[in-house]
Formats: sequence, C-alpha cells, structure tokens
Amino acid sequence: MSPPESPDPADATDPKDDDPASGGPGATGDQAAGADEEEFEPGDMHRLRSDLDNDVGRFDGAGSMTFRRRVRAESIVGGDQFILNMAGRPARRPSWYRLTDADLREMEQVYVRPSCAQDAESTLRRHRVLVLRGPRHSGLRFLATAVAVTLAPPDGQCRLLHPGTDPDALVAQDVAARCAYVLETGPARADRPLSGFTLSKLSQILTDRDAFLVLTVDDDSPAPPDTAAWTVSVDARPDGARLLRSHLRHRLPTQRRSHAETLLGHEEVTEWLANSPTPTEIAQTARELARTADGSVTVAECMAQVAVRLKQDAADLLKNPELPRELALAVAFFGGFPYATVTRLENRLADVVHEAMAHDGARPRPFLAVTRRQRLDAVRAVTATGTVHTRYGSSPAEVVDFSARGLAPALIDAMWLDYDGFELLRWLSDLVHDPDAAVRRRAAVCVGRLSLLSFVEIAEEVLQPWSLSTDQRDRVAAAIALSVAVRDPAVAGHALGLVESWGAAPNRYRRMTAALAWGLAVSPVQPVVGIQGLGELLDTKDGGVAWSTRVGLSAAFTSGLSTLVLEAMGTWLDGADDPSRGQLLAAFLRVCRLYGADGRPDAVNWPTVLWLFGRSGSTDHDRPQGPGGAAEVDDDVVDLWRSALAHRATAREALDVLESWIRQADRNGECREALLDLVDELIVDGSDFRRFDHYLQRLAHGPSTPSYTAQLALEELDALR
Repeated sequence: MSPPESPDPADATDPKDDDPASGGPGATGDQAAGADEEEFEPGDMHRLRSDLDNDVGRFDGAGSMTFRRRVRAESIVGGDQFILNMAGRPARRPSWYRLTDADLREMEQVYVRPSCAQDAESTLRRHRVLVLRGPRHSGLRFLATAVAVTLAPPDGQCRLLHPGTDPDALVAQDVAARCAYVLETGPARADRPLSGFTLSKLSQILTDRDAFLVLTVDDDSPAPPDTAAWTVSVDARPDGARLLRSHLRHRLPTQRRSHAETLLGHEEVTEWLANSPTPTEIAQTARELARTADGSVTVAECMAQVAVRLKQDAADLLKNPELPRELALAVAFFGGFPYATVTRLENRLADVVHEAMAHDGARPRPFLAVTRRQRLDAVRAVTATGTVHTRYGSSPAEVVDFSARGLAPALIDAMWLDYDGFELLRWLSDLVHDPDAAVRRRAAVCVGRLSLLSFVEIAEEVLQPWSLSTDQRDRVAAAIALSVAVRDPAVAGHALGLVESWGAAPNRYRRMTAALAWGLAVSPVQPVVGIQGLGELLDTKDGGVAWSTRVGLSAAFTSGLSTLVLEAMGTWLDGADDPSRGQLLAAFLRVCRLYGADGRPDAVNWPTVLWLFGRSGSTDHDRPQGPGGAAEVDDDVVDLWRSALAHRATAREALDVLESWIRQADRNGECREALLDLVDELIVDGSDFRRFDHYLQRLAHGPSTPSYTAQLALEELDALR
C-alpha cells in the first residue's frame, strides 16, 4: 500500500523558531499556533476533550476503555496512586483502579466458577503470584479478578493495574500491603517473555507485603518450564447458559429475576448460545436483554445489537451489490453528524474511488433517482434530531446514524479485513484538512480505529508522514489517532514507543507531534507517563515545540488531571532555568485561562486553578488528599504565580490573566474570596506591595469599568500598611 498523498507545504502555516521568546516571527504566545490555533483556544479545551472522548467511545474497540473512564480525578490524585519523582530520570509508577463495593457485589453475583478455579486459588495462595494462561476471549480477566477478590484480605483492596504494565518493572513501592492486584499482560511476547526469575522476585515482594498478584497471558500454548509452578491454564470458557443466567439475574430488577428463565428459553437466545459466544459478548447481551423487563423492547430488537449478529450483518451489507457502499462507510465513520455533512463526505469518498479507477470523465451524480429514505434504509440508517456544536454556538440539526449501535465498528472491521483499504486511507487523510474541525477530529479517530486492525501498516503509511508534516492539521491528526491506539493493550506499547521516538527525534515537527500526543492521547490513559513526556519537551528554544507543549499540558489539565499537572509544574519549577523556566510559566498561565472543575457544575464560573487553590483552604470533604492534595496545590499555585509575575518573559501576561480573574470575580462573586486570599499570598516584600498597589489602583479607579474586587483588594492592602 502506498502512503496517502502528502499535503502541499505551500498550503501550510506553522510557527517558526526564528524568535524563541515569542514563538515565531511577529507572534506572541498562542499566536504561534500554526494553521489551526483557534481549535485549541483555552475556552474550548473542555469541549475538545469531551468531543474527543465521545468520538473515541463511539467505536468502543479499545480494551482498556472502561478502565480509563473509571479512573477519574479523585482516584488519580488521591491516595498513593502516583508519586512524581522529577530528579533525573522520572520514576514511572503504574496506574491502577480500585474495585468499588458495587464492583465487588456485581462480581459475586455474576461469577460462574470454572473447573480450574480451585487450582488457581491454591496456586495463588501458595506462591502469592498466579499466571492465568489461555486463549483470548476465554474470560481470563474476569476469572483473574474473581480469584483475586476471593483471596484479598477483608481489610484490603482489589486493584486492577493498567493493562500492559511491565511485570518486570514492578517494585516493592508499587505494592500496597494486604491488597490483591490483577494485571492483563496481553499476548505473550517473544522479545520480553515472562520469566521464572521475574515471578520469583514478585513472589518474594508480595509475601513481604502480604499481597497477591494475578497476571493474565493471552496464549494457549504450554507455559515455559521455568514458569510452570506459577501457571494455571484456562482451556475452556464458562458454560454460556449459566453465565448468561447469572448476568441476567444481576441486571434484571429484583421482582423480575424469574424473567431470566423465560429469556434463556427464547428461540433466538438459544440459537445464539449454540454459537459459543465469548464471556464479553454474553455480558453485553445480558445488558441488552435486561431492557425487555418492562416490555418496552422485544427480544428480537435486543438481539439485533449482539456483536456476532452485527458482524454477520456487516458482512452481508458489503456483499450486497445494490448497496450504496460510500454512504454506508460515511455513516460508519461519521455517524452522529448532520445528514448534509454525511452526504458531502460520501461524495468525497465516491470521488476518491472514481479517480482510483482511472476514469477520464466526471463521476455521474444521479439527481432525483432515489429518495433519502430509500438510501438510508438500504444501509440500515436512521435520522434523529441532534445538537451540532460550532464555534458560533449550538443548534439543532438532523443527524444520521445506524439503527444498531454496534454496526459501525463491525462494518469497519469487515471492510478492512475483506477489501483493499487504500482508497479509504486516502479519503480519511484528505478529511483531516476539512474546513470543519469536527470532521477533522473524527477522521483522525477513524484512522486510530483502523490502527487497531493493522498498527504497523497505519503507523508507517499514515502516522509517520503526518508527524513530519509542515501542516499543523496533520500533526494534530496523528496525535488524535493515537488516542485510540494507546487504549488497546494489544498495540498500546507500540503506540507509546512511537510517541517516545518522536519526542527524542531531532526533527522539530516530530517533537511538536509528540507534545500533542502526550497531552491529547497518552495523559488520559497513562497520566504520569504523558505528563513526564511533556516535561521533557519544555527545555526548548523552538517556538513551535513550546506552543505544542503548552497545548499538551492544557489537554492533560482538562482530562481530570488538573491537580497532577499543577504538582508536576511545581516540581519542575525548582530545577528549571531559562528557557525551560519561561516555557513552564507560559504553560502555567495558559492553564490559568481554563475554567470549570471536572465533575463540579458549581465551579463553572471559576478559573480552574483558582478553584483548586480555593478548595485547598476549605474543609470540603471532596478536596484532594494525600500526594498532590490540598497543601501541595496551595503551595504550587502560589510559587508558580510568584515566579510568573517576576519572570521577564511572562510578567505582562501574568498581569493580564490576573486582570481577567478580577473581572470574572466582578461578574461572579463566588470566586472573589479565593482570589483575595491568593493576592495576599503573592505579596512578600515591599516591592510586591508597591507593584500590586499601583496595579489595583488602576483597576479600581479606571474611568470605564472600575473594579469592585480590586477596590476590596486595596482595602486589604491598606490594612497591611
């Protein structure tokens, strides 16, 4: 397959490195953004993160998606999950998710004990380490979690380590006392096999900590001799009918649990079970069938959502010679978009296919040959009223999507596996330059979805050329595409290695792409790895790399990692010198322009940094605790603000940001008290006093819009005279 055509450099604009302090000739701050800087305006970062999560979640092909969604800000910055060690080479602690009481109750209700469970429990009890080895889709992860829960001490926790964590890198500091851990290692790797030495070392660590570890390996071949003592093979799936019954009884309302037997006896369900569905498919089907309890949907409608059915439906659709295939693929990739947009993209794909077939004439475009309804029915799509977001606001629109929610990824898989995908890649590569930012973002996510099917091919043919492009849109697309890849355990290691190679490359465009990828793609999934990758790019004199790093840190900040980002910035500040100190402070001021707190609707009118500073002094039980908690946030914010006001490259912008906060406090008084507290903290000596007195006098007595908040701050200053 040939690589998609590279964009014409003449059409691209990009920050140059002529003037490191300003980010490019004649540009300052974020103006050195390149072709699409407005896509990353601070006020739009939360919307960008939300839209990107929705786009990635649409295809739902990533194995660790549930893990990522569960790990929110409160579990990331609370407790002992992450320790930032910025001295020398950063120490990368593994991330984990603690099973909640609700998770444990669900585990108890749906667990069907297989024949190998007793051997697994006795092996884990004897060695403290257990390796469950078996083919994919045999229920390994669920069995591993169930065994870990069974042996976890009553006063301990069961924790799921991030899939793909290297077992050989685990040390005693990573293991909490009296906890049971589960780690999906993915397929067995010839270059880094799981060895008896590693298991013996882990066994000693876990014994000392009175803890347990269960690892899963997706491989049905015999275990290597040196690991046999720790290994139990899972050679059969749990009985499908028993497993479906347990899931149904958990999902159905208490008074309707007897309905489970009726569903198990239904002809369509019985026929489906005869095809030996995987445990994951059984769990998903039970979720659908539980909707029949109130009679609002039928069994047939629920079974239409089943993955096996969807795969067959997708294959049948593509085999239909009468199918408008371009429309089907446009809906598969861009479902949820307005009908007019989907039709436009369908025509773009048809043009690409027509050109590839070496036709000399223009492609015929039949007019009034078939109705919209007939076309949509042919591809099993429907329209509904939705909301479309643009830079001008939100408005209702008629959007189109498949009637079956899982048909889109099934159709994409069938198309890629059974047909030549060159024209498809060329189409998507063209769409990352579309005038519509939402189309550009979804096209990049689609490339990421295809990378799960053939990562090496997509990386070499598409992502590598994008990372070298002089067009900012290509580099953004490469970063967004990796948002899908880093979530799938099968390719996450390759994706992270690709980003690391870009970050270490001498080429400035590769490093700019790496900065965007660390923030947009990696940080939401592996927070410490992503933030430390951004930290390594701060020491630069290249205006483009500096801007991309600031955008990456803003993206990480809006991914539920606000406290962790501030803690990292505070740590970096201690040992930073120019130019990295100026770049760091510029990045801090950029996140100071962000508003709202993750999951807190009462903070919508607060600058996020000011919110965290204000909460650090409150008694709110929801404020962060432990490492990265209240005291650290307070100190980090004050230190960063003092440095930004004192640094020659950021002093003016710092005053501009502070004025915007004061004006916001004038409009919404709930953040005023925290802002006044911060101003008090920023005054250390006489020079600070004189500077703030002059600055606040100007705001408080301005001829156009005098500031009430500035007047209150002056009154507090007068009390200090």
